[in-house]
Amino acid sequence: MIDTKHQIRFNPENCVGCKLCYKACFVDVIRWDEEKKRPVFKYVEDCEHCFYCEAMCKKGCIEVVPNYESEKLLQTFDRYL
Repeated sequence: MIDTKHQIRFNPENCVGCKLCYKACFVDVIRWDEEKKRPVFKYVEDCEHCFYCEAMCKKGCIEVVPNYESEKLLQTFDRYL
């Protein structure tokens, strides 16, 4: 696993438990805590930064903050030079 500093900021005060963010996450980063009726953000390092969960949240509870400086996202094209 590559160490990244990606973040998903969540404001639980505005969350209504609609599960739209959970259903929107196609890489299974967002899990659902049935007891608390809230999303749980697991494996944030695997987030694809599609921002779909953020867009689906009508209450503005989620903010995806990718770290573009992380090693995982850096690409070099030296071999093409």
